[in-house]
Amino acid sequence: MNRLEAADSTIELLRLLQGIGKEELALIGGLIQMYCVADTLCRGLIAMLREKRVGAPSDFAYKLNDADVLLHTRKEAERTGLKINTARIISAVETIEMHRVFRHTFSHWVVKRHVGGQHLVAISKNKSDAEKRDGIPLDDGKAKLMAFRIDALLTELDKVKGHCNFLSELHQYLEDSSVTC
Repeated sequence: MNRLEAADSTIELLRLLQGIGKEELALIGGLIQMYCVADTLCRGLIAMLREKRVGAPSDFAYKLNDADVLLHTRKEAERTGLKINTARIISAVETIEMHRVFRHTFSHWVVKRHVGGQHLVAISKNKSDAEKRDGIPLDDGKAKLMAFRIDALLTELDKVKGHCNFLSELHQYLEDSSVTC
């Protein structure tokens, strides 16, 4: 990262980076898609828990902006009187929340591979997008970089998949049972 940050020009920076291949595209796509699956599962969970709690269906969960879905998933899990694994729901929400940065970054930033081969580097010159990452304004003509170890991204993808599997099983349980509060 030090070499990337010390690059004096865009040309020098690009010499340290190379394009990404099918494996990297699959990893990026997997991270984005699994986050989208988690978002959908959380919206469904909010709707089911709320319906069981208040006794009437609601489309509230499907009107939320994506930044509020995880917050409301946690709230509904904490409010429920159902005998479900609330602590695991909250753990899933906390992990998925940490992965919002991957979904956003890989959806909106250009991604290259560091010539060393072990890192993906996301690049943005969009001032508002870049400032959202760390609160530091981006100077004119500069780029903001984020480096990710590929092996760490693979581990994180597995974590999100595991949480999605749990949330999917919970959906099935709530849909199949006549559980009430």
